[in-house]
Amino acid sequence: MLIRKAEPSDIPALCALERECFSLPWSEKGFEDFFANDCSRALAAEADGRVVGYVGMYLICGEGEITNLAVAASCRRQGIGEALMTELSQTEGLERLLLDVRQSNTAARALYEKCGFKVDGIRRRFYEKPAEDAVLMSRTIEK
Repeated sequence: MLIRKAEPSDIPALCALERECFSLPWSEKGFEDFFANDCSRALAAEADGRVVGYVGMYLICGEGEITNLAVAASCRRQGIGEALMTELSQTEGLERLLLDVRQSNTAARALYEKCGFKVDGIRRRFYEKPAEDAVLMSRTIEK
């Protein structure tokens, strides 16, 4: 498996992962806007020449807000999510990572806790399709 910088040419693969993993997936336009933003950073996990996972964030003044982390269902529980998070935490200038996750997504929450994230609070009815609370988490990056 290779972890590399995600590029606009990856948008079709990223959209496919979004459709597989999320009830409200990002569109091609959403990714185009993301990559056009100077504050965006994204990594892709590639296996056998195919993008099987990705993580994105906006980095502003040392704080990285994770937009999404997705791993293909057929490739989960192989360390890909953890590898993406580990590599992302090495981003130059990053001091703190922030994210929100569906309260029911116990697998993602366990991964984030394994990666050193702590729960900061709950944002009521943040998600749609279905309506659900978000768990707010953060991690300080030790250099």
